[in-house]
Amino acid sequence: MLGTDEIDATTLGERSVRSAINGPITLGFPARPQPVRLARLVSAAVAGSVDASIDDIEDLRIAVGEACAILVGHATTDGRVEITIAVGSDSMTFDSRLTGGRCDDPQVDELAQLVLGSLADNVDFRLLDTGASLTFRWPLAAAVDADANVG
Repeated sequence: MLGTDEIDATTLGERSVRSAINGPITLGFPARPQPVRLARLVSAAVAGSVDASIDDIEDLRIAVGEACAILVGHATTDGRVEITIAVGSDSMTFDSRLTGGRCDDPQVDELAQLVLGSLADNVDFRLLDTGASLTFRWPLAAAVDADANVG
């Protein structure tokens, strides 16, 4: 569970400032649809800590849910999903792995792949010997806005 000191706002004058969650956040769970909501919640908390807009937080939650759904669709009954979310200076990275076995006849959700590809940057899905990996990059709006104002 996230500590309140990691996500609480502090007041400086009339301005409220949030402190970004430092260090990568890692979460592991059985490769089933039900625990995917935990991954979405954690990603929303991390995005909120960097002052992402409500729309961006919701889009990120959807992207994380679709990424996890893709991995769960490839899992055997013993599969586990582990995700790591890290905040960089200009983006968040989402790195996920399916371990414990990959089924021979996966349930490929083409809509999930399409949605994820339209929401996230640098989506990379790979089948591994005993699982799969999926990574993507999520640009931070503040960094994108700063880049737009340069030049």
